[in-house]
Amino acid sequence: MKPRFNIDIKAYDALLEGLNQQYFVEKRGDQSDFRLYFDDLWLADTAVIDDVHRSRGAWAVDLIFASIHNPLKFIRRHITLHSCPKRAAQQGEFMRRVAAKDQRGTLSVSIRSLQICKN
Repeated sequence: MKPRFNIDIKAYDALLEGLNQQYFVEKRGDQSDFRLYFDDLWLADTAVIDDVHRSRGAWAVDLIFASIHNPLKFIRRHITLHSCPKRAAQQGEFMRRVAAKDQRGTLSVSIRSLQICKN
């Protein structure tokens, strides 16, 4: 049987004081607080690239969401690990098709749009 939870009187008083102070510290949010939700609109025009690579003795599957307008704007997300490279490649292709907004795969990122200077 688990022991009953007890809290020290000083800790309990500090907790109550902190909760009471919260009333004076909190304020109403504004539109800038919702920027997190509105800044993901660029994900609608992204090419999804599956990346299968060896990592720590297993095959890791990552998805890269790259903007077709600005390829330097991208997000990389880890999906899963597999012990078999064929299984990882299959999972990566499946997850790419599921995650892509364009199921046909016509959205792509060109290396020329990166404007790389080889100097």
